[in-house]
Amino acid sequence: MKKRRRPRTCVACKTARPKTELIRVVRSPDGRVYVDLTGRGQGRGAYICSARNCIELAKKKNLISRALKVDVPFEIYEELLQKHKELLQKIDNIGNANQ
Repeated sequence: MKKRRRPRTCVACKTARPKTELIRVVRSPDGRVYVDLTGRGQGRGAYICSARNCIELAKKKNLISRALKVDVPFEIYEELLQKHKELLQKIDNIGNANQ
């Protein structure tokens, strides 16, 4: 019998979603914090929606730092916002291609 995987939860909005719909931020065993787009990086992970309001809430309340139990650099939040913009552009391009 297959073991069912639990959906991951966004640290900001607490919404349970499949792993593929969330962005993972990782604290590696050596203490480095980075955005893991593959979802396979070694270390402690925290998941966040790609929605702008979730990213801004996590930044304001320092939610990713709490989840990873380490200070998260400002650049991580900037990278998450950049990924959000790229996702919006990708969706816009798909919409324009279908017209």
